[in-house]
Amino acid sequence: MSFKLTILGCHSAIPTVKKQQTAQLLNVNERFFLIDCGENTQVQLRKYQLSFQRITHIFISHLHGDHYYGLIGLLTSMHLLGRNKELHIYAHEPLKKIINVQLSASNTNLNYPLFFHDIPIDEEKILLKDENLEISNILLDHTISCSGFLFKEKNYI
Repeated sequence: MSFKLTILGCHSAIPTVKKQQTAQLLNVNERFFLIDCGENTQVQLRKYQLSFQRITHIFISHLHGDHYYGLIGLLTSMHLLGRNKELHIYAHEPLKKIINVQLSASNTNLNYPLFFHDIPIDEEKILLKDENLEISNILLDHTISCSGFLFKEKNYI
């Protein structure tokens, strides 16, 4: 199984021309997982010629803006570009409310099914499991509830 990680951004809360906010795209055997979604994620995806539409799962580590402020823009761009396949978002529960308010305020009904999966704030658990891959959260020490993500190839579990 091949894992290829593209760092789209890894800098602090305030973006600059040369420093992008946090986002990484993990390609696991041509399955694409976005980890965090800072403000400039869409531009970075285009810069590296990575398709928005191939992303199937998005994992948001915590609710500081530099980790998710680009998400509503990405979701609506996927909609405007004609996405119709489902998308899964893994995040702490308040993000679902935030996204729903933003979609409602703009009177946007996405063309594709959007599924939210809550990440627990006080326990580690398997978030996604299939025949090849297992993804779980890892609790991190931060100023607010925060999780890292562990991607494991099933043959090595």
